[in-house]
Amino acid sequence: MNLPDRPSASWRWFKMRCLVTGATGFLGSHLLARLLNQGCEIAVTVREGSNCWRIEPLLPQVTRIQTDLNHIAAAAAQVRDFQPEIIFHLAWTGGNSARYNDDVAQIRANLPGSLDLLQLAAEVGAKRWVGFGSAVEYGTCSGLISETLIPVPTTLYGISKYALCLMTEKICSLDSLEFAWIRPFWTFGPKDDGLRLIPMLIHKLLAGERPALTPGEQLWDYLYVDDAVEAIVRLGMEPTASGIFNLGSGEAVSVRSIAEQIRDKIDPALPLGFGEIPYRPDQVMHLQADITKLISATGWRPQVSLAEGLSRTIDWHRSFKTMPEQVQ
Repeated sequence: MNLPDRPSASWRWFKMRCLVTGATGFLGSHLLARLLNQGCEIAVTVREGSNCWRIEPLLPQVTRIQTDLNHIAAAAAQVRDFQPEIIFHLAWTGGNSARYNDDVAQIRANLPGSLDLLQLAAEVGAKRWVGFGSAVEYGTCSGLISETLIPVPTTLYGISKYALCLMTEKICSLDSLEFAWIRPFWTFGPKDDGLRLIPMLIHKLLAGERPALTPGEQLWDYLYVDDAVEAIVRLGMEPTASGIFNLGSGEAVSVRSIAEQIRDKIDPALPLGFGEIPYRPDQVMHLQADITKLISATGWRPQVSLAEGLSRTIDWHRSFKTMPEQVQ
């Protein structure tokens, strides 16, 4: 899919110099591939010991900066030499899981280094900062969620993301940096973390196993990764797109329906263990992204249906042939 011709942003359509953190992750790896295909010059930060399996074939095409968030200052010379114009900041230690949700390391391992990187971006003359938050920032809520909803995060993960959003937005305004903050809902596709719902279901069903599930009545918003990356690139390249943006399909589908679609595409005779896992006490039953602001700012709309995205993802997993714990 090609980006539209936007004369007001014509300087951005060729060979922008982009710094991507978190490029070894699921979403970051797809973004890296998309930016390279767009013709951009890319630098990526890579932590010592990172598993680069998602981006291994792409590394010869990028400038690799060996550092993590807590040691950005040590890599300042490399960042200055590269002179990035746009920073896509996806790197995050820990994450939205039972293991890390309320780990105080969410703060120490992410906020200071992110702010150091933002300061460095301003010093080297970058034009735009694109930060990545999460729908978890909104906290316990239900229904169609717009960016006007005041976040009330309930975990240290959500609190840390929201705090970084507020701090970076203010600092960008002080340093004349264009600012965009993306709140993804659920994104899925090839190379996803293997313990998430969709890849977990695919692997178990491909192995002929019966996955244990909740009753599956939750209504969640899933977006195929190619569509997500297209939206991210448009936000990165459009100078008038400023502020916070939800990233989702704009539609909510039941977990039961998703599981049944995956099962039916693999083998309709396979059993599904609905109700074998109870809902969590804080279970979110309906979370759907209002994407009106994103559409208005970029002209983007999702192009890949849930059914098509699931088929593509299943095909990738069939060819990859690994277990969920290895796909991380």
